[in-house]
Amino acid sequence: MKSLLLTLSVCASSALAWSCAWVNNNKVEQRSLCEYNDNARTCFCVKNTQTLSVFVSGNGNVKLFSTTDCTGNYATVGNGKTQDNTQWVNSISVGKAGISSSGPNGCPDYF
Repeated sequence: MKSLLLTLSVCASSALAWSCAWVNNNKVEQRSLCEYNDNARTCFCVKNTQTLSVFVSGNGNVKLFSTTDCTGNYATVGNGKTQDNTQWVNSISVGKAGISSSGPNGCPDYF
């Protein structure tokens, strides 16, 4: 019984550890860029994606970069917040705060 409860608590805690950046374009289309591992951070290149605004949900943190590889200066967007006028954004880092990003793996047009 104890092992079952431990397994359920581990699954529940890992299920709660996620972070998403919801990218919106001028056509009001939306795509999610998410990191579901509570001990990871992923860089998404959005240079070829129209980014009008970015909304953040989840438990992690999201950083917006003008570079294509999530390096250099950035703007942080908090959970439940929207950053408008994000045409300048070329990469988005999503996940646990305080660790470096992996990626990006290519630079697709997400729309």
